[in-house]
Amino acid sequence: MLSGVRWIGPALGLAVILLIIDGGCGHDSRYYTTNARFQAGMVVSLDGIGGYDWGPRWLRTGLDQANVKAAIVIYDWSKGPKGLFVADLVDEPRNRQAARDLAQMVATYVAAMPNRPVTLIGHSGGAAIVVWALEAMPENCRVERVILLAPALAPDYNLTRALRAVRSRLYVMYSPADVGLMGAGTMAFGTMDRQHSLGAGLVGFRWPADAGEETRAEYAKVREVRWTLNLITAGNYGGHMGSTTTRFARDFLAPILTGQSDPGEALSPPPAGERPPAAGRPE
Repeated sequence: MLSGVRWIGPALGLAVILLIIDGGCGHDSRYYTTNARFQAGMVVSLDGIGGYDWGPRWLRTGLDQANVKAAIVIYDWSKGPKGLFVADLVDEPRNRQAARDLAQMVATYVAAMPNRPVTLIGHSGGAAIVVWALEAMPENCRVERVILLAPALAPDYNLTRALRAVRSRLYVMYSPADVGLMGAGTMAFGTMDRQHSLGAGLVGFRWPADAGEETRAEYAKVREVRWTLNLITAGNYGGHMGSTTTRFARDFLAPILTGQSDPGEALSPPPAGERPPAAGRPE
């Protein structure tokens, strides 16, 4: 943990962040993490289990092609060496520590560069790390927006605590075509929060049971984007990696970051007296 974050200077803050990400992103990461980019904001992208970081690299290229000016950081949270899918999936204590480390990195940046927009993007297992990082944020630290791509969390996971650290929107991209990994896969091997259920990447999130006033206020920030055939034109073919393509990042995600688009539908509460459907029950 870093102490005295609120007094950290811009130069030291960026040095700390670059030290954290150095080595995991390759030499080409320097183009995306210049001081000028950090001055414009920061995008942090996380891959799913396995640690290959293919999706974040494709996303990074697409966002750059769309002229996103912010620094684009790939945060590698996997256990390593690459390909330890099951180890990444089942080690929740270690994963939550990786999330706390991410929260500290973001808090360091926000302290060093106040009033710059921060966007967190997590794919599959990385979406869970993003949610847990938001839960671990200091009270005075908030990110501008969050994008969860095919999140490998149970649909009834309560996002209230995470949403407290989000200023504007939390977008959820899910696909009913992602039946292999977010259906059969999570039923058999479990979600990142260790539930044997359908994944939110297949059916989206459910409204929390017995939601109070705070939860209703926080969930007003959520927008869910359900995959349809129309998204093929943006480069998303509906599979598990569909939302990570360079074309989808350029044509669909980048306008969200630049404030030109606010897609999706609000997550509506169930009718009075009706409980949300169980997490493992298909719609």
